[in-house]
Amino acid sequence: MSLRSEIEKIFDGKAFERPLFYTYKCGLRMELSEGGYYLDQFLTAHRKALEVCSHIFRQDEDMTVCFKFYGRPALISFLAKFRQLRDLDLFPFTEKEHWVEPDEREYEWEVEENSQEWVWHYLAFNASPELLTNALWLAFTSDFGPIRPRADAMVYLFNLNKEILVFPYDDRGMDIVGPNRPLLGELYNRFNHYLLDFDRKEMDASFSQS
Repeated sequence: MSLRSEIEKIFDGKAFERPLFYTYKCGLRMELSEGGYYLDQFLTAHRKALEVCSHIFRQDEDMTVCFKFYGRPALISFLAKFRQLRDLDLFPFTEKEHWVEPDEREYEWEVEENSQEWVWHYLAFNASPELLTNALWLAFTSDFGPIRPRADAMVYLFNLNKEILVFPYDDRGMDIVGPNRPLLGELYNRFNHYLLDFDRKEMDASFSQS
């Protein structure tokens, strides 16, 4: 089974919908950065995300990484972006999957000028959990222009064996969803102090008895 098919099957075709936490309806939303100078925000978000993700991606398990980015259909136009991925060992030369989906944003203000023919690109591959630090780096640098390397892509991290998806959507937060309720319950209890207060009531209703 392809990575794309496996992702769609496990997560009911909702893995790449946004906002993920509200779409999937069974998950956690973590609060990450804590204000201050942009470098402090970045480092705090990265530290917290790595702490949480280290309990999801064990060293003896595969981690599936998927980058989602927006642009023209020809993948070759993103060579510069891929150079940034290679700088952090996150662009494999073999055994990767690429697919595209049409841009389905509903409102004119969401669509960039002259972008009618642009699409969403997806690039997925399996990687060692040792690259977790690097993947989270790229996830959070999308919000901080001065920090390099960066690839301006959304980063999705899957443990397909455990049926868990981690989506660090920006420096402020990170969604964790999936059908593995026991693991989500463990994370809810262990990292309760990181949960986003705005959505705490919904998470308490799902996991407070875990």
